[in-house]
This record gives sequence, C-alpha cells and structure tokens, in this order.
Amino acid sequence: MLKRPTHSAVTQFIASILPPKTNDVPLLYHVPRHPRYNPDNALVEQVVLSITPTPGVYDLIGHPHEGTIVTADESSPIVLPRLPRTICFLHRPFDLERRRVRNGTLVLSSHTSFDEHLTVGWNAALAERLGMSVVKSLCVQGYKADAERKIGILGQVAMLRDLLLRRIKQEFGTIEHVQEGQSDEIRVIAIMNAFNAEEVDRVLDMARARTWIPSEPLYGRHVLYLTGQPRESGMLAAEEHGMTVVCVGHRIAEEWGIRRMATMLRLAFPTLQVREIYEEEIRPDRTPGPSDLSASC
Repeated sequence: MLKRPTHSAVTQFIASILPPKTNDVPLLYHVPRHPRYNPDNALVEQVVLSITPTPGVYDLIGHPHEGTIVTADESSPIVLPRLPRTICFLHRPFDLERRRVRNGTLVLSSHTSFDEHLTVGWNAALAERLGMSVVKSLCVQGYKADAERKIGILGQVAMLRDLLLRRIKQEFGTIEHVQEGQSDEIRVIAIMNAFNAEEVDRVLDMARARTWIPSEPLYGRHVLYLTGQPRESGMLAAEEHGMTVVCVGHRIAEEWGIRRMATMLRLAFPTLQVREIYEEEIRPDRTPGPSDLSASC
C-alpha cells in the first residue's frame, strides 16, 4: 500500500520545480501554528492549486462546516466527516485571509519563480511541446533590476505558422490576440514573459547572432514571439521587423502553469487528491501586512 506523503515531501517537490528566489514570496507562506506541528510527519491527503485565494479555495481549506448546523437536535447529533489533510498552493497569495485557513493546513506560494518556469518565460516543458529543443535553446535572462531573472526561452523550429498557432491554442485553450508577421514559415520561437520594444530587439539580436535568421530587411519575419499580454511598444517593434506575435493572455498563461503543476503532482504522489481551482478572486478590503512580500510585476 502506498504511503501518504508528508508536508516536507510535497514542499520539497514543489521547491524542486519552482526554485525559491530571494526576491520572491516565501515558499512557506502560511505555516500551521500548532506547537507540535512537524512537517516531517504531518501527512497530506489533498493538494489545492489556485492562482489566487478564491471562494472555491476557502471551501477546501477553510474551517470545517463554517456557518452550518452540526446537530439536528439534542438527541440526534449529526456526525460530520473528517476533512482531508490539506496543502494549498497559491501563485498570487497576497490577499489570503489567514484567519479563514483551518488548523493544520499549510499554504505554499511562488510568484516570480512560477512566472519564470510555468508561464510564458523559461518554460522548458512548453518549449518542448511546441517542437523546440531545450538543450539547443537560449535563455533570455535579466529584467529590470534582477540580472538573474529568466524571462524567456529562444529556440529553433521548422513549422508553418498556422500549424504552430493550432498547437498554441491546444496548449492554452484560447488565444487572446494574434499579429501575423510577413512569413508563413516560422524558424524561431521566443517564449517571453516581457513584451516591449527592447525585448523584441534583444530576441532578434540573439537569433541573428546564432544565424538562425538572415540579416536582411524584415529579418524578424521567421520569428514567432509568444507572450501573455499585448503591449503597444512590443507590437509596433514586432510589426516593424515582420515578426508574428501571439498573446495568450496573462491569466491564461498562469492557468497553464496550474494545470502543469497538477499533472506533475499526480505523477509524483499517486495517493494525493489534487484539486484545481479556476475562478476569479474576490479581493477583501484590507491593508497588506508585513508578511505579504510581493515580487509582482
């Protein structure tokens, strides 16, 4: 019989796919306060994954049977089932209402590292699914004040644009915006977590330095730039060089990451019940506290 994993085992696994960063939110975002809590022997039966804390998340990690009647009358009490031992993962945990988290529940989080590895950044799994060779690809690294931040992956393909667009739509379920470039033949894909004129030029310079694209007018026409949100400066620069741009949407990219995490957890821990929540957050009216360390951009 397979053993139940512990808090330590699940935490270490998530840290292995989302390496903690010094400028990120704490991985251990909300830790049980019981004096005898020990992550090495605290068992897990359920993992809840969400971008943000939502009503559906609180239904699964909140206090048991909140607001319900637990006895029909004095003579016939209702015996309520024990709720599963739970770990929750949140990508953007900043509005978590800690008082609503039931005792014994661990809340993990990753913001910057999740963006890097599981959205449209240095996403090796997505790159491979789109036909890129990760070992032969280039890392686009450094953004704003963070020289170590991986904001993209750049690699070669040999694919018609329409086929590539179909693959991207299959991965994300939808595409928010497409700006078609000057060629139907795509030779280079840039999966990028930033989109402005400077990053478009950096991608093109890197591809030209490797001779992946020719140094001639409209030399970006064989490049597809895959990102989240459309940005005017990025769109104008891409159009100038004949580049194709695909914007899947910021939240859609995050949801891809949640689905990927769910798949990896199910494979690593077959006994776990993995619950994915895809719904909008209802933001509480409150002032952020000192524990709400954000690397949001």
